[in-house]
Amino acid sequence: MIKLHGFSASNYYNVPKLALLEKGIPFEEVLSYSGAGPKYKPEYLDKSPLGKVPALETPEGFISESRAILDYIERSYPTPALLPDTPFHIAKVQELAQFIELYFELVARRLIPSLLLGTKPDPTALKEVEKGLEKAVTALPKLSSFETFAYGDQFTLADIAAILNLPIVRNVGKAFLGGDPLTQVPNLDAYCARMEERPHVKKVRADAAANRPDFMAHLKALYGL
Repeated sequence: MIKLHGFSASNYYNVPKLALLEKGIPFEEVLSYSGAGPKYKPEYLDKSPLGKVPALETPEGFISESRAILDYIERSYPTPALLPDTPFHIAKVQELAQFIELYFELVARRLIPSLLLGTKPDPTALKEVEKGLEKAVTALPKLSSFETFAYGDQFTLADIAAILNLPIVRNVGKAFLGGDPLTQVPNLDAYCARMEERPHVKKVRADAAANRPDFMAHLKALYGL
């Protein structure tokens, strides 16, 4: 049985976790927090060279980085498919997923330490995040109408990217930008509400909520907070 190493409060970990659940693939979860210093578990670097989560343990060895793990899962367990059946549409799903990761999640993530610790963000960083998210919000409707799924008429990797990354943007917006910037995207609110009703999404959310207190305790112990 394959094993997924990481922790459920991490959206990066939940990307392959949700893919595995949606495909119905048996897997074991192995709790491991990220990092590479002396306060971490140095043996984890044999699984993920930079000490990041997630890492997937397969019969042939370990794979790190969510994108590579997703590719392994899709090629090893092709049904049910999380990608369309033509090269163009596959590329469009990957385009949308990468757009969400790069121009929403990574931009908003700069303010996550302030969100977790309850501190005020650096004003320069705040302005840069706000400007970056404004550009992404304007561009997103060109890639998806969000009428049914994120792309096309089936649940794909683009939906996984949207479900697990866009809530970070919402939380950052509400905390620091005076409101949720994603409400400006047509059909997105209704789309997100539909996705939250999926059983495996509910499981991922519940597991994340259950793990969050332990993760925060880990951070406090690690950084002496």
